[in-house]
Amino acid sequence: MMFTKAERNDTSIKLALTGPSGSGKSYSSLRLARGLVGSSGRIAFIDTENGSGRLYSNLTEFYHHDLAAPFEYRKFISAIREAEKAGFDAVVIDSLSHLWQGILDEKNNLDRKGGNQYMNWTEPTKHLNEAIQTILQSRLHVIACLRVKMDYMVQEETNAKGKTVSVPKKVGLAPVMRDGIEYEFSTVLEIGMDHHATASKDRSGLFVDRTFLIDEEMGEQIAGWLSGNPQPDYSADTDRFLKMIHAADSKDSLTQVGLQIKESALPEQQKDAIRSVYRERVNSLV
Repeated sequence: MMFTKAERNDTSIKLALTGPSGSGKSYSSLRLARGLVGSSGRIAFIDTENGSGRLYSNLTEFYHHDLAAPFEYRKFISAIREAEKAGFDAVVIDSLSHLWQGILDEKNNLDRKGGNQYMNWTEPTKHLNEAIQTILQSRLHVIACLRVKMDYMVQEETNAKGKTVSVPKKVGLAPVMRDGIEYEFSTVLEIGMDHHATASKDRSGLFVDRTFLIDEEMGEQIAGWLSGNPQPDYSADTDRFLKMIHAADSKDSLTQVGLQIKESALPEQQKDAIRSVYRERVNSLV
């Protein structure tokens, strides 16, 4: 048995992007992947969404693979291993929710053949775990997109007539995947319909307590963290400018804030994100 000094410089990240349809998961995943691997890095895109990933071919260079139904677990494993053999640096899976669909189809087929429905989970669970482990043990950066659905809980309430009734309550968005899948990833980013994201889990600590648009700079920050050379954190300056924008009570004072943003040392991508809020504030003062 041999122990070596633990370092992050040879580690890849396994990251999940969750969000409803239309929130921008595909777009965000490619921008994030480009930042992760740099301008010369190679990105593979495993597409289960009827080839929709090709719509983003103008965004950055990547290599596309259609993974069609039925969504058997072996297809996901094979595609990931092929991406490794081909020497890619990162792989986007859009979406991993279709792996879960394939597992559910397998379970339903077993149920139709008879047997104990609980025991029928044995093989599908084994196959799901095999696919997840292939992702986790891959040397590539993996960005997995997951659809979300509104989750429910049922609680008992007393109605106006004094009767106890069961009432379903919405409790938030849940990934279309096996419960607890978020524990398998180093970072989980939740994207809303406004395209802004928050981190529900983040081992890097880069994105905690922040709301942001996902872009290449975020990928660069993660790559820096993995290499032990973290990128500068601009969150404090960003928050300061946002507070100044909202505090401005006239167009003149807002113009002064705009000049400060322009002259600041923030990267242009960060400035663009702030300017979108700036423009909204300008319009509100008309």
